[in-house]
Amino acid sequence: MSTPASTSSTPINKKVGFINAFIAATLMGFVGFFARNINAQGDFIASSRMLCGTLAFLAILAYKGRLSTLKEFKLSFPMILSGFFMGNCLSAYVMATKLTSIANAVFFIYVGPIISTLLAVIFLKEKMRATTWASMVGVFIGMLLIVGLVSFEGGSLKMGFEFKQETFKGDMLALYSGVGYGLFLFFNRFRTEVPGDTRAFWNFLFALIGIVALFPFTQPTIANMGTSDWIWWVAIGFVCGFGALGTCSIATRHLKASEFACVSYWECVVAPVFVGLMIFGEPLSMAQIIGGALIIVGGMSEVIASLFSRKQNKEVDDNTPTATAA
Repeated sequence: MSTPASTSSTPINKKVGFINAFIAATLMGFVGFFARNINAQGDFIASSRMLCGTLAFLAILAYKGRLSTLKEFKLSFPMILSGFFMGNCLSAYVMATKLTSIANAVFFIYVGPIISTLLAVIFLKEKMRATTWASMVGVFIGMLLIVGLVSFEGGSLKMGFEFKQETFKGDMLALYSGVGYGLFLFFNRFRTEVPGDTRAFWNFLFALIGIVALFPFTQPTIANMGTSDWIWWVAIGFVCGFGALGTCSIATRHLKASEFACVSYWECVVAPVFVGLMIFGEPLSMAQIIGGALIIVGGMSEVIASLFSRKQNKEVDDNTPTATAA
């Protein structure tokens, strides 16, 4: 498998990558805020994110007079798969929440960034520092605590997920959602020479196809949706679709899979703190506070270590004498 291509016209910029990763994770964390105001099935709500993203990036390309790039940069299998898995994994996650416990579904989908990191290390030969491994362990443990998968009750440690025969189908769908999420992030590391808006358009288009492909099985209905529901449906599409997934596409262009993974768990802090606590008044437990702290420390330490390491490498390159012909 070949490594992602890059060109001098699209240089790697870690700062741009981390900024977009934080924006993506922040906007992702507000999915629950919008979804609570929409009387519709989860996968139909997710389809708004893909549809609005597709239309928005098509409009951007048209406004810039760059529709020709859709032909100039030919489609490849990784570009198709990254978009397909982006939409397909969201539908699988929604179905999983109905057939197994929320704890199990959440656990499996958040394994996705770990999967993408391992795939990148194996197939793309991305190197990981010891500090990155430590950051990933920290943010993953923090995720387990803040979403309630692990808690402290009566002085003992309690696990929030369990596996039963009757929930096997739901657990497998949840596992697929996590694998799909990881594959979306992994395949997005390819074809990095393609401009961000062009890549994002194809991502959203094939994500939409991935969601719609499962509609015959999920059978979503819009019978109970009123005017307010449709307004919120469009809003979640632009904020958590065009905004969140669009910036995610930009972030994966500039960051290694492990770097993006460490920052992506910031979403787990946004949801309970900014949405649950500040908007809906839902209190945080001590375990959640500890988990949030681990995610913040782990994510920020990776950002600092990555930027510092890149700065050091640049200084070494700048100070290296250039050989001249005799």
